[in-house]
Amino acid sequence: MVVMKTLQNPALRFLIALLALASSGGLSLAQDPEATPEGREQFLGRTIARTMHSSGANWLVRERREQEESASVLQRWLNIQPGQSVCDFGCGNGYHTLPMAMAVGSTGKVFAVDLQAEMLRLLGLRLAEAGIDNTISVQATIEDPNLPVGELDMILMVDVYHELSHPVRVMRHLREALKPDGRMVLVEFRGEDAEVPIKALHRMDRAQVVREMAAHGMRFVASFEELPWQHALVFERALETGVRHQPREVARGFLRALVRRDEMGLLPFLGSVLHLGNLPVSRELFFSGTGLSKGSLPDLPGPLLELRAGPEGTVLAGPLPRPAFFSVLGRFADSAVPVPTAGLPGELVLGADSMGAWVVEGWRPLLPDDSLESARHMERPFFAMNTGTGSGTPKEQAALACEMGFDGIGWGIWRAPEVRRVCEQEAADLWSIYCVLRLDEGDSPRMRQLLKAMGSLAGGPGMIWLALEHPKAEDDAFDAEHAVQTLLTPVLQLAQDTGVEVALYPHKGFWISTTEDALVLCERFKHPRLGVCFNLSHFLAGHETSDPGPLLQRALPYLLSVTVNGADSDGEGWDTLIQPLGRGDFDLDGLLSSLDRLGWVGPVGLQAFGIKLPAREHLALSWAAWDATQKK
Repeated sequence: MVVMKTLQNPALRFLIALLALASSGGLSLAQDPEATPEGREQFLGRTIARTMHSSGANWLVRERREQEESASVLQRWLNIQPGQSVCDFGCGNGYHTLPMAMAVGSTGKVFAVDLQAEMLRLLGLRLAEAGIDNTISVQATIEDPNLPVGELDMILMVDVYHELSHPVRVMRHLREALKPDGRMVLVEFRGEDAEVPIKALHRMDRAQVVREMAAHGMRFVASFEELPWQHALVFERALETGVRHQPREVARGFLRALVRRDEMGLLPFLGSVLHLGNLPVSRELFFSGTGLSKGSLPDLPGPLLELRAGPEGTVLAGPLPRPAFFSVLGRFADSAVPVPTAGLPGELVLGADSMGAWVVEGWRPLLPDDSLESARHMERPFFAMNTGTGSGTPKEQAALACEMGFDGIGWGIWRAPEVRRVCEQEAADLWSIYCVLRLDEGDSPRMRQLLKAMGSLAGGPGMIWLALEHPKAEDDAFDAEHAVQTLLTPVLQLAQDTGVEVALYPHKGFWISTTEDALVLCERFKHPRLGVCFNLSHFLAGHETSDPGPLLQRALPYLLSVTVNGADSDGEGWDTLIQPLGRGDFDLDGLLSSLDRLGWVGPVGLQAFGIKLPAREHLALSWAAWDATQKK
């Protein structure tokens, strides 16, 4: 039996939807182009095509369509399973609906959705002729597909998405209709391939699809490029859709095309002007000369990709090995444009163009070389630790740090996701989460909270600062070496899975009290995500010398971050060992010069524990002193 759901009063339903949007504090009618029946003319720079009328239904089942589109190949690749609930969105008269219905079998069901009642009538005739009774025909509105929430294993859209006049509203409903692990598959004619004999208005390149799906809260999973004229792109619901989601998806799509040696696919991801380090290069020059060499690109790292705030509203994505990018950009041998030397890591620079679409703007080196800036001019990230950001809410403290000019904040183990969201909204970052564990806390609420906090840092530059204390009870039989192995094993496994680094944090009086203690553990574990945080105040408290240069050199292979503050070099109490920058006699410029010589450009945290001045006042003093060192 075919079930038909129809909208009894489209005009009334549309009016109710508008009133609901207005009452919920959504966009005003004047601001939202989807608050009118006509909908959008453009979305993220793409002109929206008109919907095909039912009078052209015969074209959808033309004899040569299999030859042109290889629908049977697509259906095999979709691998629809018996018992699944799937949707053919924009089904027309059922070219894909019928094979989907046969694939799900008697225990599954297909929701066949279309705007036009005539298309659904024609579909019903074909279903009846084929004896198929597991299909539910659904008449959509221009802004609502009328699908049940959380029920679908897959939604298929074949040559449909580019015609949606209300893409934001429709996609919100489609996203909600998916099960948590459901997939959305878009099939579109390849916009980057000029040989596809379809009007440009009805084609979409992969970059545009990825951009728009990211704007709808979707995450790019895979693509299928074996169809004659089309590509199929698979998406899933993104768990986190903050302000970094769209540039992250563009970076992932670009790198996927880079690894595939897909020059045609790379082009639409690029902005109009590229930058090699600090060198502007025209987009046309990028693709001049010969094509990509199959052997020219090493495989890029796995799916772990960190995004952080860049200058002037850009977002930086990396770290990535320079050869993987410059072997593509390096086709300038016959031009006057110098190419920075290969071999050093760097980051993609992403920015939003005038239409709000995120593009790849260029490349930024992480380490200096002779053709680019000095290490000091690389502007190491400088962030305020929450030991000095006052007693406000997490949102207030993070906002204060960003307002004062810092690149973000270092935080404690609690409410980290909230702090990260605030920082990213302010074009800054959450750089560290500080956690103290006793050696006997291998399975404890605090350990579980640490692992949860690590997950909240994934995909950003933030790291864990881990301080290790002695066990709670003194016991001569306590095996500290076994305990630390038990403690760090799950932490380092999660670090490997998420890409989040763990910096051992020396603290006077703790089990790890010095940087030297931390280095012993680093050398024992030799884990790529385990390192040290050099803590200036605890260094001064635990060493006779006030020159950290030799220790920094020894720590360099494991050095993940540094903390600084003003201090008296021979101070004894914390009030003398931790002061605003610029106060005390400790040589901050000497410390930074040591880091310059070592080529270290990692994040630097401002320690302000115990400083009595109001937060805004002492942060301003420290920022002024830091800024002065950067200008030397």
